[in-house]
Amino acid sequence: MHIHVIGGLALFASSVAALAIVGAPDSSPRSGPPPGLAMQMSFNEEFDGRALRDDVWRTAYKTCGKTGTIANRSLYGNRERQIYFDRDFLGAGVQPFEVRDGKLAIVARPLSPVVKAKLDGALAKQPSNIRGSALAQARYSSGLITTKCSFEQAYGYFEIRARWTGGKGIWPAFWLLPAKGGWPPEIDILEAHGDKPGIVFQSLHSKRQKSITRKVTMPGAPDRFHLYAVLWTPETLDYYIDGVRTASIPTTADANQPMYLIANLAIGGSWPGDPDARTMMPARMEIDHIRVWRFADRPGGAVRRP
Repeated sequence: MHIHVIGGLALFASSVAALAIVGAPDSSPRSGPPPGLAMQMSFNEEFDGRALRDDVWRTAYKTCGKTGTIANRSLYGNRERQIYFDRDFLGAGVQPFEVRDGKLAIVARPLSPVVKAKLDGALAKQPSNIRGSALAQARYSSGLITTKCSFEQAYGYFEIRARWTGGKGIWPAFWLLPAKGGWPPEIDILEAHGDKPGIVFQSLHSKRQKSITRKVTMPGAPDRFHLYAVLWTPETLDYYIDGVRTASIPTTADANQPMYLIANLAIGGSWPGDPDARTMMPARMEIDHIRVWRFADRPGGAVRRP
């Protein structure tokens, strides 16, 4: 089962729908919302620079600050095995982000003994419930980017073009969380397991109903770039891969609020299982772009913060 834990709360994805089959896409699928909708682009990240933009991206959970504590660096309630680093975290010099040729690569690696010792030292300074969590079993570094405190939006079309390496325990994701905090709701546009090539999970977690996860089979390999998106309205969440609608989930009342973006590469945990001897390291998630459109004729416009 799939558990996300935010702020100490947990919810099981207890309803997994029947497998959906996606038709073969065009060789070069068109980016953007379905034709005929009155929409305007509100967010566009092409990763054209040499590094992540500090005015847009944070690299820790639930904090508007740049750093955050070790407790902001993993969803330890999922028993994930990675800590999300940036070059400055703990002065360890671990850099999981590579920005090159208009793409962002998030790279996961086994921790060196020196870095693991720094993590153990940071963990020892945390409250007992944090010290006794799965953070103590972290074995990998990886990366997360989020627009918390820089961009949020209710409704619209949210899209990522991405690919990733395979292997057990590899868990890439692109998802949305409430700008005001708390959990659920959570909208999962893309989740995948590295040992299930061609399978994508698209979900809604809610306080108003059991969580719903659609398990989608798509053509092509996950190590090729594909477009993953959701068209979010007050009534429905319509999910897409390469411009083909793959699933539809009713929008619950608690999901009708502004949310921010998260993209990350998790390693291991209760849902995908931990890496095994056949999992190749370093693992990578590459992102070509992240784009968002808003409805021109509906409420829920984008908010950019200073």
